[in-house]
Amino acid sequence: MSQQETQPTIATHSIEEGLDFACNLLAVGLSAEVRANPEGAAPVLESLSHYITLRYVGEFHLALEELSSLGAGCGDAAFRHEQFLAQLAWLADAMHLTTEDRAKLVLE
Repeated sequence: MSQQETQPTIATHSIEEGLDFACNLLAVGLSAEVRANPEGAAPVLESLSHYITLRYVGEFHLALEELSSLGAGCGDAAFRHEQFLAQLAWLADAMHLTTEDRAKLVLE
């Protein structure tokens, strides 16, 4: 298998679209996480709500940090983790984040 076949493909063209797609990828994992641990649902929903607020007021860097944090806490096997991490890395590149800002993200 070639390197190209093993890497997730990024098909988003804007930061806004990229954030939305990353959130969509994460939604499956968050749903499974909350089903498995219902008493932990409140903090997950608070973080998701915080992401949505940041995303729609144009605080894209902070929204990306929130998505990264949510993804780091998601352990569901059905969650497309590699695609999600590739999407976060694409966003970090598209936003021209500094090394210091990238260090705040969970990209592994």
